[in-house]
Amino acid sequence: MIEKWIPQYYKLGAEEQQHLAETFEALDIGEIEKVYEETYLNPPPVDMAKIEEIPYISEEAIEEARKRKLKARAETSINEGEFAVLLMAGGQGTRLGHPGPKGTFSFDGVSLFALQARQLKKYGAGAGLPVHWYIMTSDINHTETLEFFKQNDHFGLPEENVHFFKQEHFPPVGKDKTLLLTADRRIMMTPNGNGGVFASLYRSGMLEDMKARGVRHVFMNNVDNAVVKVLDPLLAGLHLESGSEITSKSIVPKPGESVGRLSLVGGAKAVVEYTELPEGSDRDFLNGNIGIHIFTTDFLDKAGKVEMPYHLALKKLSFLDAELNEVKEEVLKFEKFYFDAFNHAGTHHTLQVDRKGEFSPLKNKEGQDSIETAYQALKTEGLI
Repeated sequence: MIEKWIPQYYKLGAEEQQHLAETFEALDIGEIEKVYEETYLNPPPVDMAKIEEIPYISEEAIEEARKRKLKARAETSINEGEFAVLLMAGGQGTRLGHPGPKGTFSFDGVSLFALQARQLKKYGAGAGLPVHWYIMTSDINHTETLEFFKQNDHFGLPEENVHFFKQEHFPPVGKDKTLLLTADRRIMMTPNGNGGVFASLYRSGMLEDMKARGVRHVFMNNVDNAVVKVLDPLLAGLHLESGSEITSKSIVPKPGESVGRLSLVGGAKAVVEYTELPEGSDRDFLNGNIGIHIFTTDFLDKAGKVEMPYHLALKKLSFLDAELNEVKEEVLKFEKFYFDAFNHAGTHHTLQVDRKGEFSPLKNKEGQDSIETAYQALKTEGLI
């Protein structure tokens, strides 16, 4: 059985074989076969004819008096300990030419982690309770991330209020359905995508930790949005006012911008990838998903138990070939997307905002969504 999945098995030493056998036994081979079949060999057809624009409220349409009330309501709830923050930070800074976790990338000596921590420090400074920060790492950056926080004294936050948990992993495979070996002759495992956040939060015990502390709402964002407004009180106020299970923030995409669209697909809330939009409809769907959402803990509990589907990504990865030589070739990587859980929410509202001061993703070393564009956005907003 093992040689079918790892053809190089008998070319390895006894100790290496034993380690591989132990790892192999722990894998759910049935699930790997199912995912390979459903995402690569026989992917389901996607009917994009049923896409509709979602209902949303624009920030500029909200009267100033109402904004003040919404923000005040949110700040009261935050200071009473009803909100926590969930940060997805499982990636490395490889595409930036940065040798470490992406959150450790710095502008003028200020890291992405520090930029977000600064915003949490204002809560708990007075009569309110400090906000608890839950950070999802991965096997590839967990140790480095914890060490970075220690070296920086948790950026002035109470250490007991910063919690770390790991993202779950899934093995990529070759197009011939064989497992891949790393340079140190181990079975390759990679993070299973941002959609793994719900199960990881649930299985790690962090969701129960939140509930035990009286947390009822969780603000979630990505580490690489340089200008994100962590715990934005306007978004939080709307979330509380609407009583929604999910409240999302969106922007109007630029023409041709490759961001997913918050949409209705067959009447259910979803995010449609830019590449899946019906041809010529780019400007018909104007709620770009920027990865900023608030969830109730009740919804997170439900989402943590849901079987999330995998999606196929073709990636070039380095691995050992049949002759145990290191090569870099296109393989099949399987990822979950968190927005696949949206259709399990009974209520979901969206706030559309201006991208300025809200969204400047750090994705590339140069060009679009790059170090330079993020740096200029930070300077413009007076954040560095």
